[in-house]
Amino acid sequence: MRALDVEPAGGICELLSPATVVVPASGDPLAPRAARSPYLRLFHDRGRHELVIDVGPVDLPPHSMAEHSEELVYQLMHVPFDAWVHGYRAELSDAQGARVPRRVLHHIDTTRPAARDLFLPVAQRFVALGAESEAQNLPAWLAGVRLRRGEPLLVSTMLHNPTATPYSGVRVRLVLQYTETRPLREVAGFRVDVMFPTGPMEFDLPPGRTVRSWDGSPAVPARILGLSGHLHRYAEWMELRDLTARRVIWRARPRTDASGEVTSMPVSLPHLGLGRVVYPTHRYRITASYFNPTGHTIPEGGMAKVGGIFTPVAPLPEVAVGDPLYQADIRHLLGLRCDPGGMGGMMAHAAHSE
Repeated sequence: MRALDVEPAGGICELLSPATVVVPASGDPLAPRAARSPYLRLFHDRGRHELVIDVGPVDLPPHSMAEHSEELVYQLMHVPFDAWVHGYRAELSDAQGARVPRRVLHHIDTTRPAARDLFLPVAQRFVALGAESEAQNLPAWLAGVRLRRGEPLLVSTMLHNPTATPYSGVRVRLVLQYTETRPLREVAGFRVDVMFPTGPMEFDLPPGRTVRSWDGSPAVPARILGLSGHLHRYAEWMELRDLTARRVIWRARPRTDASGEVTSMPVSLPHLGLGRVVYPTHRYRITASYFNPTGHTIPEGGMAKVGGIFTPVAPLPEVAVGDPLYQADIRHLLGLRCDPGGMGGMMAHAAHSE
């Protein structure tokens, strides 16, 4: 496995100073300075056709966020070669190479600033994994997400140790399995969230039942090939509904442990992988339900998003970096790292999730 060059030290917060935020591609003069980070490295295993995004190492004290947590939020990398990604998995290990429990991974998320989302004019989300997420791998000949050489990719990692055991030198490795041959279907990632359009995605959970939803329409006709969801403790169910056709596209209940923590979410392949078409002329609603049995409000205890892959029936519009919603979204993402209050909110959110 060969290490790929990534500049040491960080300068991504400089992007927030202009009136219009533009995340630079690898050929832009600002790109090398903005991509500097001591906590992100790339490895390429050509024999296995794997690109590894390696985040860390950081220490995880008991019942705490990872040390240097602010440095893990939205680091910038650039795709080193053209590829179609068809699979992914997350691996966690400590300084000795021993496995670390998956529950310390709150999330590792990736965002494509140069590509547009299906439902909103914001940066397209790519791979997002939480503690409950399972590895996925489609046949290389069948489908893959097209990544282009030099394309910027924002990588955000959040680690939180809810146990009494300290872990040192923890690394998260997001392993992307790829092919260099165009597959039968070129796909992309999408997501919908009950807290759209932008800003914080967490919400408070008062005692009893809380139901949240968001309505929207895709920019173009698209065929959804696979989808799953992300929920937090005390979640009951979530669904994606076609309001225009008056039918449920997808409904799922999380698998939970005795304490109500989500241990996994089912993955759905509509129509046995043939997919289900969504239309710009239809309205769609994501809904999630929680039941808080504690008798007190859990601040920022709820989250609910559906994500998956789709293939567009018509081409997606080009990303419009000047769009006010695009700018608000990028500023929010980078603000989680660069705004002094951003990490404070994330730390409070993690503490409430124990």
